[in-house]
Amino acid sequence: MIAATKSAAWMSDAPCTGVRGYIPDTSLLRQPEKLGQAAAPLMRRCAELCPVLAECYDRVRPAESRFDGVCAARLWVDGRVVATTDGAPSLVKLPSRAGMCGSSSGVAGHERQGEPLCARCQETAQRAAVRKAGAASIRTRKQRRKPLAAAS
Repeated sequence: MIAATKSAAWMSDAPCTGVRGYIPDTSLLRQPEKLGQAAAPLMRRCAELCPVLAECYDRVRPAESRFDGVCAARLWVDGRVVATTDGAPSLVKLPSRAGMCGSSSGVAGHERQGEPLCARCQETAQRAAVRKAGAASIRTRKQRRKPLAAAS
């Protein structure tokens, strides 16, 4: 059995739990005017009533998951914000789910998540590439041989 690493008990406190419309019908995605009109009350409700907005944003990660719907008092289409309601809180930069940055598992985690490498992981990836290339990639000067001393 796979156990969740983080409690999701906060989800029962979300005002959108069980409410239809936070994820729009696919036919509305091609009609931006109607989509905006349908999502406006939902975005206001999210901004005014949601006590777990930050947890929701961290869980959904709309930009990474290419989310379509209302999250964090914003309307997202294909992971991009297309509308924001008045009073929407500013969004914080989410911590990476890549793992331990600066290690090879961190580099693999960024790649798995489809994220750009952070500075520490870029350095780790560069060092790994040099090690992988091996000694042949390091240029050295040829050693000059000393002439053999003439036998006396």
